[in-house]
Amino acid sequence: MSLVAGCALAVLVVGWLIVSFTSPSPRREGVEWLSAAALYGLLMTLFIELIQRAREQGNDFALVAFGFLGVLFGMGLLVTLYRAVATMRGGGDSGISATN
Repeated sequence: MSLVAGCALAVLVVGWLIVSFTSPSPRREGVEWLSAAALYGLLMTLFIELIQRAREQGNDFALVAFGFLGVLFGMGLLVTLYRAVATMRGGGDSGISATN
């Protein structure tokens, strides 16, 4: 497991515990979005590894499939990071939640 994946997993688990055991608040909403971003980061490290393997093996189908999923989850990562920053800056009162 790479260092990035290990850090993303740690942030995800700690965020999950915080969200599970605290009452709803603006701070908790920020933790929700950061945990969601950590999940997308973890998925990105997985798909980057799979893309590299497919490229080494010359498997074009796997390269296209994992590349598509990598782009899809990469866009999700950008959206969750944007929402996390917006929530922490005080603009998170739009009715959008990371856990709903």
